[in-house]
Amino acid sequence: MSSDDADIDDDLVEVINTMEALIDEAVQVYELDKEKVNVIDELYNSLKVITSFLGFSVDLYPELLNLPPGSKAVLTPSLDVVIIKPNFKSETKSLDQFSLDEVTNILKYGSPTLISMARADRTYKNRRISFLKSATAKLKKLSHTNVDDNDMANNLRRIEKVKS
Repeated sequence: MSSDDADIDDDLVEVINTMEALIDEAVQVYELDKEKVNVIDELYNSLKVITSFLGFSVDLYPELLNLPPGSKAVLTPSLDVVIIKPNFKSETKSLDQFSLDEVTNILKYGSPTLISMARADRTYKNRRISFLKSATAKLKKLSHTNVDDNDMANNLRRIEKVKS
């Protein structure tokens, strides 16, 4: 075998090794794409339970989704993103239809906003429940007193006279 034949064989081996490396990389990229779809589906399904319960919509910055200036985007409780374009035409896309970067941007911006909204709602409900508990306790005290209707009417009249 001449040195030219050996050089050709070495070149072929190098090409075959390069092709095998390409195949390995392609298989890994394919596996990652499958994993990405599964992860986004799991995230979508888990997050949808929370957002549907809370019922909040979040305005998103159009830049997060690479939308043109003048566009609007809203993340709904059902994890749909309503996009209103500058020409006022709208489009609705499910969160799981966006690219990995776009989903990450939506979650990075939307999650803190949702947390803030949930805290405000919790505070509001907590105050209202506390008020109702207090009112209920006072009404229970009133109903448990062994005062007949005439005594209560007399007491109310005395209170009115004192206030006048």
